[in-house]
Amino acid sequence: MPAKAALELKGRMLSTTRIRVVDADPAAIAQQVQALAGQMPQALRGMAAVLESDVAVDLAQLVTVLRAAGVQPMAVVDGPLAESARNLGLAVVPKDTRTRTEPAGPPATATPAARVARPARVITEPVRSGQQIYAEGADLVVLSTISAGAEVIADGCIHVYGALRGRALAGASGEPTARIFARRFEAELVAVAGLYALADQLKGVATGAAAQVLLQQGKLVIEPLA
Repeated sequence: MPAKAALELKGRMLSTTRIRVVDADPAAIAQQVQALAGQMPQALRGMAAVLESDVAVDLAQLVTVLRAAGVQPMAVVDGPLAESARNLGLAVVPKDTRTRTEPAGPPATATPAARVARPARVITEPVRSGQQIYAEGADLVVLSTISAGAEVIADGCIHVYGALRGRALAGASGEPTARIFARRFEAELVAVAGLYALADQLKGVATGAAAQVLLQQGKLVIEPLA
């Protein structure tokens, strides 16, 4: 008689935030993390993170500071942090080397996230703090409010017809033409195809007004909507 299965392997997308170290000064790192924790504690609490750095940094201290704010470091990108990560029991993942080749010929006329094939996932109720909604292979339409501390993810575009106060991640599978549309933009964090902007980077940008988030020439852009 075969042994009873003790494990099941299931494929599921896990939303992670990539945190890149641009200044190895421990005091500067701690100050910024503490500021973010004060501004958006619900968004940081339980946030799964992959750490990346091109410079040497005290990884153990960085992990301690992040965990104190509620962030859960899971892995580091291969590079200066790799050896320290192995000593701390963190995974080491390869650098993202994906390239995208644009087809020759006339410009494509497809709408954003045209490769998304499934019907849009429509959410009619408010998305409460602590909830996570994921539209796999589809656009996500939220007819109500997304509360602070909530997270919505879509492989396609995200449309929010109420206030967007939590985190919104469009193009989660890497689709660079995905966009985020919000009738009332008050987001803690937004991302398109893995490029992120946090609350402190969004101040004064269409706050409280209708806005869209998209990529332009590889940069995350937030524009008002008429």
